[in-house]
Amino acid sequence: MISQADLLILGLCGQSVFLTVPDFHQPEETLHATSFFCEPGGKGYNQAVAAARMGAKTAFAGAVGCDADADACAARLALEGVQSLLIPKTGCHTAYAAILTDAKGENRITVYPGAVMSAEDVSALEPQLKAAKLVLLTPEIPEEAFAKAVQLAHIHHVRLIVNPAPFMPWVIPYLGDAWCVTPNRNEVCGMLGLSDAACLEAALADAPWPRMVVTLGAEGALCVQNGRITRIPAPMVTPVDTTGAGDALNGALCAALLAGCSLPEAAAAGVKAASLSVARLHVLDGMPRREDINECGDSLFTRVFTCTANHPIDNPAVTRYLLTKVDARLAWRKGSRHKKRERRGNDK
Repeated sequence: MISQADLLILGLCGQSVFLTVPDFHQPEETLHATSFFCEPGGKGYNQAVAAARMGAKTAFAGAVGCDADADACAARLALEGVQSLLIPKTGCHTAYAAILTDAKGENRITVYPGAVMSAEDVSALEPQLKAAKLVLLTPEIPEEAFAKAVQLAHIHHVRLIVNPAPFMPWVIPYLGDAWCVTPNRNEVCGMLGLSDAACLEAALADAPWPRMVVTLGAEGALCVQNGRITRIPAPMVTPVDTTGAGDALNGALCAALLAGCSLPEAAAAGVKAASLSVARLHVLDGMPRREDINECGDSLFTRVFTCTANHPIDNPAVTRYLLTKVDARLAWRKGSRHKKRERRGNDK
């Protein structure tokens, strides 16, 4: 277990049940699921696992009930190497979520929030927050807890990333304290008061927040820095389950920033991680590991996306080239390992 986390994530923590259905329900319709699966989850929880798998020293804080689901959440954090800062609450159940996935890989999610974090709980985490290099927040936690975390990050000069998902209007006043904001297309339209996403890029250039990574699903992401927009394309994959893709992106983004990447480079790492995650079933099991993105070895986590001025990542053509090279290298490694196994078999 890590002694001190570089990344502190505050969020929702609970049990998730996944059901696969041919199509989503119509009113008054009963469907039979074709598969059933359970695992711990919550946006912040998923992001913590994603970041840890990318090599970041990560801690997760969230409220839980005093029940078996809380024990399962703690056990999975330990398995993933995430420092557990779970806060037990009496008289309420750990959060629970139901996720439906259709034949196209799209999902619909319903969440029972259960045990919730208070401002006092966040105050008790001040030593861990002060020692962190990066804090990631979502509005899954109540506003009072969210506001306290923002305040402490500001006091201790800790970089704050806000993933405004699910979007809550109350989060907007706090975004000015964030070093970076990471909404998806629908969330940023809510933040900017847009009714039509067609004019999104023009609105982003004038957005009041200096840094943003706007996720666009299969289209990749937009990285915005002081009005300058960089398009990060996503590699082509066949989606199996899109649940948790945004969490994979946010976790990898934070890990890349801690590894020394610039924001566009970190966004490219996040897009790659999200693309890999949707090609796999379930959320935690689908989160890619660092070696899935690297060419080989830990040192390439930063080098794969070129952290040098000689290869400016804000050039979309360069970004696309780098992602293509990563895909090709991963395919080469798979083929190389297969050939080595064949040679070993022939030598016996």
